[in-house]
Amino acid sequence: MQSFLLILNVLGSVSLFLYGMKVMSEAMQRSAGGQLQQFLNRMTQNPYSGVLAGTIFTGALQSSSIVSILTLSFVNAGLLNLRRAFSIIVGANVGTVIKLWFIVGLGMVWHIESLALPIIAIGITFFFFRNQRAREWAEFSIGLALIFIGFYFLNTFFPDLSEHPIFQEYIQEFGGSSSYASSLIFILIGIVVTFLFHSSSAFTLLAAVLVSKGMNLEHAAMMVMGANIGTTSAALLASIVGNRASKITAWFHFFFNLAGVALFFFFVPLVIELLKKTVSTDGEILLVSFHTFFNVVSALLILPFVNSIADWAEKKYLNKSNDQSALKLIGRPFGPTAKMYVYEANREIVKFAGITRQIINNLGRMISESDEEKLKELKSRIFTLEKESDDLEKSILNYLNSIYHFEMSGEVALNIHRLIEICHHLENIGDLALKIASIHKERRKSNSFITPKLRELLLELQDSLSMATTTLVQNLNETNGKVDLLEAKQIEKSIDKKFEKAEDALLKAIESEKLSARSALYYTELIQNYELIGDHLYQANRALGK
Repeated sequence: MQSFLLILNVLGSVSLFLYGMKVMSEAMQRSAGGQLQQFLNRMTQNPYSGVLAGTIFTGALQSSSIVSILTLSFVNAGLLNLRRAFSIIVGANVGTVIKLWFIVGLGMVWHIESLALPIIAIGITFFFFRNQRAREWAEFSIGLALIFIGFYFLNTFFPDLSEHPIFQEYIQEFGGSSSYASSLIFILIGIVVTFLFHSSSAFTLLAAVLVSKGMNLEHAAMMVMGANIGTTSAALLASIVGNRASKITAWFHFFFNLAGVALFFFFVPLVIELLKKTVSTDGEILLVSFHTFFNVVSALLILPFVNSIADWAEKKYLNKSNDQSALKLIGRPFGPTAKMYVYEANREIVKFAGITRQIINNLGRMISESDEEKLKELKSRIFTLEKESDDLEKSILNYLNSIYHFEMSGEVALNIHRLIEICHHLENIGDLALKIASIHKERRKSNSFITPKLRELLLELQDSLSMATTTLVQNLNETNGKVDLLEAKQIEKSIDKKFEKAEDALLKAIESEKLSARSALYYTELIQNYELIGDHLYQANRALGK
């Protein structure tokens, strides 16, 4: 019974540590939102700054697993290329040691549990603030306190192993053994346990406690190296639903850590002896130092080759692929927050608006095109683009609807509503474009021609629609919320005036008998549908500014 309670206490301590990481990560993601992607793009101009970005990113989110999966999400959405993603992954390995030094270092200076309650006391006061950012930082500080408490309980409840019968058997079987077989066993233990916990940091702290209770330091180091391989499992599992680029990124993470373990496998005793002479003789400090040395050296060795590896992977696996995977949720550990997913969905809607712009440009070419074969080709092109936009709309709407069960603020819920509304407007524009293309085809088939003046007014409407679409794409790309509604409104007024002008010109053409009744009917339908497209473009712009 006592052993059973001991196991539960240890598992509970680790679980409290993991829950603290969950709370911290969710608070940081909600606070940062799309700014994380902007920060990464600014900081990943070269591999060295990219590694620094990955290190800072991981230090902020307190988990290399979360950083690797967020990176996969950005790659999957086309927001990061392989060069940038690979450098972030390398930096994430370095950043994961920041938290370990923070916790172990504070534990050496103070009783770490003495910091937890003051942090909670300070953090809880921010929950009474109306400001959402203050509440998010309150959650962040409480998560940090829970990590401290979990580590304290882990040290408290874990018994001294030196007198335990099972430990004595371990000493007899492995204690003096430096065989490759025993080392591989401990690496495998690290892989399996980290796969279950999805946190190399939690496992490294557990291994540090085991060392303080009498475990062989070399074997603990082997387990820590195994944990580095095991932590890649989260990204590998998440990449299953991603596109090919995200899969390549996940496998790079795996092989990078595997190569590091293979490199250090034969030199662990030498590294530990070096650290004993230069750093400390304390077991916990030595293990965290080894973890740091392992990650930093691995990063430095691969850094000069990151761009070459990324270029090779892109040529071999991406150039021959027309990978157009639908937008899918890439699962993130520790409870994903809706804000990050909404940011990705917005980028897909930019792509949707880009397709709409292509459709409208092709419509403009149909106005003046006289060659029958080219007209057929333009209509076919519009039909293909409209089908592509329909598929993209379904993908985006399914994606946004699946986000609703995540935790979100009122602002995020409003953003989801805005994006859904924009999708509907863009889809209606595609339907109207098909009608216009069909009208052009029927008009030419029946030899119903329009006057040069009417054609000129139709081209003016077309130009205004192109301007309105460009404005929408620019507003969707605006990450700071500075939506230019004034320009969109002015273009809408311009479209209305041109529509009225075209109607007046049509009536005059009918009265002067310059236009047949059939031609007048076709022209009326054309300008009415153009005016409706203008309305939808303005409403889409307006939805962004709500």
